[in-house]
Amino acid sequence: MSSNDPSTGETILREARMSWWALWPRVVLGLAGLVLVGWGLLRQDHVGYGVAGFGALAFLWFVGGALLRRSAMSVKLTDRYVVLQRGLVSRHTSTVMLNRVESLDVDQSLWQRMTGYGTLTIRGTGSEDLRLAGLSDPVGFQTAARQAIHAAAGSANF
Repeated sequence: MSSNDPSTGETILREARMSWWALWPRVVLGLAGLVLVGWGLLRQDHVGYGVAGFGALAFLWFVGGALLRRSAMSVKLTDRYVVLQRGLVSRHTSTVMLNRVESLDVDQSLWQRMTGYGTLTIRGTGSEDLRLAGLSDPVGFQTAARQAIHAAAGSANF
């Protein structure tokens, strides 16, 4: 993926968000809430309607929370920076220049390797470590970042 960011004039090489697999407990609990809704509506009495209402609230709470959590974090790799943005209402943005990246570490359990998500830690010289837990395809992002770092280092030498 390569697109231009009109606000900065940079080329976005890759963009990643939190994986749905990292949020699976919330999604499963939300689906359990839907089962309660169906069971409660089939009963067609006061207890059933109460259970259906509780199930609907559980569904909204867990699935809505998963949606908010997923949309609240994004990481972009441009031709000059790695930019991590967190938050919906209040925003925290961390930026590391590619020539300041010291290491890119990926941590994945067996389950995370099978489902394609994990934790990417970006260590930069003179800046805070960026820890991206639950990132979808962290190995692909790591590879793209390494290629961008080598390309930036090659263009800086000329």
